[in-house]
Amino acid sequence: MEECTFPPAQISRPGTPLSAIPGEAHRRGAVSAVSFPARYSFALFASLAGIYLLLAAVQFTLHPAGNEGGFHFILLANGWFHGHLYVEGTPPALGDFTEYKGHWYVAFPPLPAILLLPLVAIFHLSHQALISLCFAVAAGILNIWLWIQVLTRFVRNYLIGGTFSTVSWLAALFALGSEVLYATMQGSVWFVAHVVATTFLLLYIDEVLGKGRSWLAAFFLGLAALSRSTTLFTFPFFLIWICVVERKQPLVIVKKWAVFGVVLAAFVAGMLLYNYARFGSLFDFGYSTMNINRLVSRGLHTYGQFSSHFLSINLHYMLVQPPILLRMFPYVTFNPFGTGLFWTMPALLFMLLAFRRRRQFWLATALFAACVVPIIWVLMYFNTGWYQFGYRFVLDFLPFLFLLALLGMSSTPTWREKVLITLCVLINVWGYIVFAYFPPRTF
Repeated sequence: MEECTFPPAQISRPGTPLSAIPGEAHRRGAVSAVSFPARYSFALFASLAGIYLLLAAVQFTLHPAGNEGGFHFILLANGWFHGHLYVEGTPPALGDFTEYKGHWYVAFPPLPAILLLPLVAIFHLSHQALISLCFAVAAGILNIWLWIQVLTRFVRNYLIGGTFSTVSWLAALFALGSEVLYATMQGSVWFVAHVVATTFLLLYIDEVLGKGRSWLAAFFLGLAALSRSTTLFTFPFFLIWICVVERKQPLVIVKKWAVFGVVLAAFVAGMLLYNYARFGSLFDFGYSTMNINRLVSRGLHTYGQFSSHFLSINLHYMLVQPPILLRMFPYVTFNPFGTGLFWTMPALLFMLLAFRRRRQFWLATALFAACVVPIIWVLMYFNTGWYQFGYRFVLDFLPFLFLLALLGMSSTPTWREKVLITLCVLINVWGYIVFAYFPPRTF
């Protein structure tokens, strides 16, 4: 089959080179680049979605250990139906619940529980494992489609000579070669939050790189933050990119920044009021008194939720910790406190080359800026993410890292890039299998 290539968009302003503002023609309504046929995108999406459905069906049929517990959002939604903000009665397992005045609360941001309301209204507390897994997988499949749309826009407008092959390989990297796969297949409270946040993070990115409407970009980012608060700190992506696109119109920049800030502030205010309604304090998120595992509770109670004390251990598990070799099956396993992201996703090494092309400098800067504060935030957190494959907190900004890696790759993937992406798929599929069916012990 003949490869389909995205030609660079034409510039609508005379004298404005592509190197200055990549993709401006698309944003300004000029002649757009020719895309590959929609059937290509659908076939790619259907293939990846089919794999997700197959893995989920097998997993639930065999009832692996990972399908047990962690249904906090279902219990929270059920509590709302009973007219209060806490869960009804006493949870069957108290891990990661917060007790306040004799009631048990879910400290995590509430958006997943809001989205689960229709299902809880129908099934109440029945079939919690199935509902939670189906919800997570459905959101994960939606994320595959959204990622393909983001990639298509990105390759067409910001990567000269990009092809359908580029989109296909990066779509496979996202769906099968990253910790997105493991997180989607868990169905538990911690990972459902990541999956839902990723949905709105992708919508946020697509809006910023597309029409760039301030209010809608902030709306999507606010929703992401109502699932995973760390995603809120990716806001510099919007601020910088708007400066690049509207660099000759400072008043437009100020107006867009203002609208963006006001909408985000409304979401932050809503979360603070939710805290007040639950715990009588705007700034009590419920984490400091959460009932957590004793292996991580000591650090929380000694140093607080965020502290520079945790930098070294978090850096180790985020970047250094390798897989673990065994003398018996499964031969390769992983430390459940975390595995370095370059071990689980070696293709991310290409992000180190993201700034090599001058015409991509400001785009790479905006993407990188989206990651800086979230990285600092999670590195100072009191635990590494607890029992997990990989380092799950990286999911809060992983799409930006992927786009940075894409900027560091060739327009059409070379054999070296394909080898690394294939290695990512093998590692992440194996990591999912190990944790689902041969869960490692706590080292």
